Amino acid sequence: MPKVNGINSGIYNMFEVNFMIYHNIRNLREDNDWTQQYVADYLGVNRRTYSAYETGTNSMVPEILIQLSELYDTSVDYLLGLTDVQEPYPRK
Repeated sequence: MPKVNGINSGIYNMFEVNFMIYHNIRNLREDNDWTQQYVADYLGVNRRTYSAYETGTNSMVPEILIQLSELYDTSVDYLLGLTDVQEPYPRK
């Protein structure tokens, strides 16, 4: 994440966003011992599409991010690398 004088500037380019997503969704999938095919089936996409999400080749629409946050029981902010807290936010 870009920082100016140690402070997050809040400005991200697509490479940084894709890398953050790639890193977190791949680690979560591997931590659960799930295959890319398993997660792709959960999302209703083919395995190659999901693989492209993990590598940052394809960007994810918000609906996919929400589905992944529900699958991994975490927040979209965690998937995006905006927080290090893996626990989901309380639901209202």
